[in-house]
Amino acid sequence: MKIARFFAVLLVTLLLSSVAVAQGAVQNEEFGVSVTPPSAWEVNADDDKAVANFKHAETSSQIQVIGTKLMSQDVADVFFSTFHKTLTESSFEQQSSAASTIGEREGKLSSYAYTHSGQTVNVLVFEFLREGTAWLVIGYMQDSEAQNLRGDFDTVVSSMSFEAAE
Repeated sequence: MKIARFFAVLLVTLLLSSVAVAQGAVQNEEFGVSVTPPSAWEVNADDDKAVANFKHAETSSQIQVIGTKLMSQDVADVFFSTFHKTLTESSFEQQSSAASTIGEREGKLSSYAYTHSGQTVNVLVFEFLREGTAWLVIGYMQDSEAQNLRGDFDTVVSSMSFEAAE
């Protein structure tokens, strides 16, 4: 009986601690950035390639934040174009692409769609360069949810805060 109580308390503690993580900002020391998930989104700690990854449990939508340290605008352009080329080569159709400002960030916003078995997935990509680092914020969501979740995507971009360069 004591063992069962111990595991019950342990389980409750783990659940409460994961809720706290889900509500707080994700901080990445390597890139000197902090990113806050929108409400109703959880931190997806299983993605070791992204600086931050958030999952919307109700819709299974995801928002990834990826940073790549680069040296110049030319290298960033190659990085961004390679990412977009990968999407189009994977049968994602580009819907739009234009210079855009989200919060205080100036960059380029592109949207893609992919339909398979009657389901359409929308992908939003916001790219920008900041102090030699190329950033991609990528939202994956079902077409039926894309309009409802667009504000959450913008919130992630706007929530990115950077440590002052030394």
